[in-house]
Amino acid sequence: MNASNSRPCPVCGHLEHNSIYRQRFVDGSIGDGYNIVVCLRCGAGFADGVPSQREMDKYYEEHSKYSYNFSGGVESIWALKRFEATVQQVLPFLKSHKIGILDIGCATGGLLSVFKKHGFSNLTGVDPSSACVESVARLHGINARAATLTKLKNWKERFDLILMLGVLEHLREVRKAIGIASRLLNDGGRLYCAVPNVEGLAICSNAPYQQFSGEHVNFFSPVSLRRLMAECNMTEICAWSWTVEWREGTFEPIASGLYECRSRSPRQLFDEITEPSLRRYLRFSKKGDREIGATIDCLRKNQMRVLVWGAGTLARRLLATSRFSEINIVAFVDSNSDIQGKTLAGRPILSPAQIVVSSETILICSIAFEKEIVETIRLRHGLRNKIVSILGRDLS
Repeated sequence: MNASNSRPCPVCGHLEHNSIYRQRFVDGSIGDGYNIVVCLRCGAGFADGVPSQREMDKYYEEHSKYSYNFSGGVESIWALKRFEATVQQVLPFLKSHKIGILDIGCATGGLLSVFKKHGFSNLTGVDPSSACVESVARLHGINARAATLTKLKNWKERFDLILMLGVLEHLREVRKAIGIASRLLNDGGRLYCAVPNVEGLAICSNAPYQQFSGEHVNFFSPVSLRRLMAECNMTEICAWSWTVEWREGTFEPIASGLYECRSRSPRQLFDEITEPSLRRYLRFSKKGDREIGATIDCLRKNQMRVLVWGAGTLARRLLATSRFSEINIVAFVDSNSDIQGKTLAGRPILSPAQIVVSSETILICSIAFEKEIVETIRLRHGLRNKIVSILGRDLS
């Protein structure tokens, strides 16, 4: 993807901002990186120098990692726990089990399946990825269609509740997306949104800079989320700040809210939370990078042959910002079939099945998925290779 010209603030539309960090990748999903900036008018944080919405839509249509092809589309127990918590938030505000519910960015239908378990039947999912949509019907017997948000503006259907979980942080044209969603609501209908909460990033464990992934291009606090909705003539009914267990031992802060259409002049809230929160997260990430750097230096000096398990955001960032490429990397291994058979930094990206016979040390280039990868290596594939974490711990 090619980065476009400077974008306006996704919350208030202002063009002037301060840049506080440059994120870089090798062969990243949206190019070689972007600038983390803070809007001078409203204080919201976002990524500048990202592709057009059309290019981003094409990426999610063709290369979505949310089809979970490595597990047949089945979402993790951790995701289902998050979905249950989401349903519990909105249940007190729903009038009946007959209401029409639309999940935008439904992935393989996990959230809709939890609503179905609670007795709701008028359920529809939409996702850019046709592979995701196929899984919704196959796994849960729920209607879903493949479409981007732009295409939704032509829909004639109307809904009583629209869900957008983990969507707004991925969009360049955020206010346009909210406008499209609000026009799909029946009179009195409501919109529920959930995004990573920038306020808590520095106290939740994951790989350094992981929130500045190739896909996350907006960084919301509860204040900026509230102002975004007000700018789009959406009034907050209720809001939540909470923490979810993303994977075992890995947590993520969430800001969510329930909104209804109501025309009024938006309150001119200035977000005093985002910039100091982003700077705390940068300090946290810099400290974590020093630990990773020690692992890289050790492997670089001894030049042992290494298979790097994980060819995602962390690996691509380390290749661009450190001496990671100087490790004696034989190949990368990844369960994402969309990148298998391609190369990264001149090394092949293999599927797990391709390393049935190997003697190299396996370096796990992930923190959130570390335990699952170890189980995959040992239990699913029966490999006895030495395993090392990206933080230098011997996991053998």
